[in-house]
Amino acid sequence: MKFLPIIICILLVGVFSSGLIAGQVYTWTDENGNLHVTDTPPPPKSKVKDTLEYQEKTAADIQELQNIKERRDQDRLQETKTNRVAEAKKRARQADKAAQTAAEQADQITQEVEVYIRRLGSTKEKRKQFRKKIQREIQRAEAAQMRARQAAEDAKQAAEDARLAEEELKPQKE
Repeated sequence: MKFLPIIICILLVGVFSSGLIAGQVYTWTDENGNLHVTDTPPPPKSKVKDTLEYQEKTAADIQELQNIKERRDQDRLQETKTNRVAEAKKRARQADKAAQTAAEQADQITQEVEVYIRRLGSTKEKRKQFRKKIQREIQRAEAAQMRARQAAEDAKQAAEDARLAEEELKPQKE
């Protein structure tokens, strides 16, 4: 209930102050140095700083403003698409680098496992004795190879996403 009088006061102020919107607005300083902004002309002894006059916009002015707004919106959309392409290319480069790193690690682990298996499995007896260790090492190498394949697939997908984003941008430029 307390808000009702506040809303009514705001509406009344809006209705009675609507006369300030149209016409001239004066900015002036009185002899005491106080700044005033009014819709009535200043007294003759005051220093007028600025006078603004409201002018109705013509249909051509309104159309020009709408055209400017549309061009800005198109520019923003184009910029957003360009940024999206740049981000997609960046992600593709990062994914490619990660795939290369994973492939290098997988190759290194595979070589280490091969050396380890040769060392442990040089004889039938040793192969039997270290069978579980050998299987764990083989699984470790296979997991590294799987991670490398997955990273390569991710890089391929990121590159495809970047290509699609770039194609989406091209028709706008032509």
